[in-house]
Amino acid sequence: MTGGRTPLEDLNRRLTALRERRREESTGEGSSVVPGSAMGLAFRIGVELVAGLVVGGGIGWLLDRWLNTGPLLLIVFFFLGAAAGMLNVWRAVKHLNRPDGPGN
Repeated sequence: MTGGRTPLEDLNRRLTALRERRREESTGEGSSVVPGSAMGLAFRIGVELVAGLVVGGGIGWLLDRWLNTGPLLLIVFFFLGAAAGMLNVWRAVKHLNRPDGPGN
């Protein structure tokens, strides 16, 4: 223990300093750090939409084959999957407009 500090207090002090330094780097002029990685967010949005459509369509197709109902359940579950994918996209991007910034 250095200077009467416990290891937990020292860790907390170092983490606070690191967060402040990272915040200064990400908000500085001409910063090369992209907050929240726009490319990652775009990839996540695409995956959320496609996954909703594939899962919804797959469930509908399987139920149609099992119940022999034709394309009825495929169409219903395809639209339910599309709605679920859009809801997931909305949840992924709603934090971007928060006043404290993305990721907080």
